[in-house]
Amino acid sequence: MVNELHWEWRGFGGVTSKFIEHFCSLPTLFEPERVDDLYFWIPDLYINTKFRTGAEDGLKFKRLKQKEGNFEKWMENSDEIFDFPLDPDAWNTLRSTLQDANLELPEYPAEKLNRETTLTYLKEAGCKPVIVKKHRKSCLLQVSGGQVKIEWACISKPQSLISIGLENWTNFDSEPRSEAAEIQDLNEAIDKLELDREPLNIMNYLDAVKLWAEGRKI
Repeated sequence: MVNELHWEWRGFGGVTSKFIEHFCSLPTLFEPERVDDLYFWIPDLYINTKFRTGAEDGLKFKRLKQKEGNFEKWMENSDEIFDFPLDPDAWNTLRSTLQDANLELPEYPAEKLNRETTLTYLKEAGCKPVIVKKHRKSCLLQVSGGQVKIEWACISKPQSLISIGLENWTNFDSEPRSEAAEIQDLNEAIDKLELDREPLNIMNYLDAVKLWAEGRKI
């Protein structure tokens, strides 16, 4: 399983046939799936906030905790994945999160907080939605320290391009490892897949969403 607190590396752009051949030889972790993510660009708030349709359907938060060069440590708390309609706990989490960016939402409304109603409130508060349509598949790469999840996402909207993501991947019974060891696993995966030779721009989804929200391309 992916750790709630884990390191990631991600790039956007394209891949060569050499990467495709290597990726297709790896054991499958998650079968191909279509996912529609509605991200929100919130100025002055570096938290990945989105509505997802597909896996982990609902409202989800993903929080950046640390950055080391091209590697980022993210927290994905299972308690911060909320189904629609949003209950008071979910609404208060969303409300307090936006307050960090000086954006205001009202107290828990009387109306049903489905996707459409919540979207209206967020747009009125100053959040800019960006729909990202993707078709993705994940495989596992064996490295000396364990395993690394390799995600290949074909994005069709708002821009046609590829995203490759790496994450630490561990089992429930795995021993805790140091941050240096986890980063080394990702470095080894980059070397094995020769990702430094692929036409990819290294950035996370928040950076990509900022560009798309501004009407720019990667």
